[in-house]
Amino acid sequence: MANIATTNYKVTQTGSCKALKDLWSTLQKMEVNSKNIWLYQLAEHYGIDYEKKGISVRGHIYWAEFEAEEANDYYLLSFDTESAWDACSELFEEINHVLGDQLSISYRVCECGCEVYYVHDEGDFFPEEVAVSSSGEPFEDACDDIYTTLKDAINDWCEKMNIEQGERTDEEMMNFINEYEYDDDDTYFYIRQFTFE
Repeated sequence: MANIATTNYKVTQTGSCKALKDLWSTLQKMEVNSKNIWLYQLAEHYGIDYEKKGISVRGHIYWAEFEAEEANDYYLLSFDTESAWDACSELFEEINHVLGDQLSISYRVCECGCEVYYVHDEGDFFPEEVAVSSSGEPFEDACDDIYTTLKDAINDWCEKMNIEQGERTDEEMMNFINEYEYDDDDTYFYIRQFTFE
């Protein structure tokens, strides 16, 4: 697979929970959490001609969970995918159409190789502002750790590097950190802001 995008999905119902339960039941039958669910198989299950429609299915679901609060009529399906280059959200929109447009689909995408970082949020699931990739001393090895705010990520870097922000704005400081030259070429701390659609 090409550069890998990791996408976190949160899916709720807009009306009846039937569509949401159908999708969860399908994932269970395909043995989600026991093996990868390839997206082309999911498309074929729902009768979607992804080649004809030009929908990318290059990826898989590797984790899913279903939460039900029947007393409040609230259901939440969460799942994570790895896919080539970008999220395969068009596939899930097409599945939503097949199921009668009864799903609200929110997601956050991180793909560090192409610097793809964006959020489509229909339910306030992904308020966090930035992701950080880091390696080498004094940092922990991390691939797209999520920080609530840009200021949190800056403060973490400043604390570990014993460098003060001074008069720099948060944006100036982010650029300073992203361009900082370390003694070891394998050391880095990159802050990437999410674009909110």
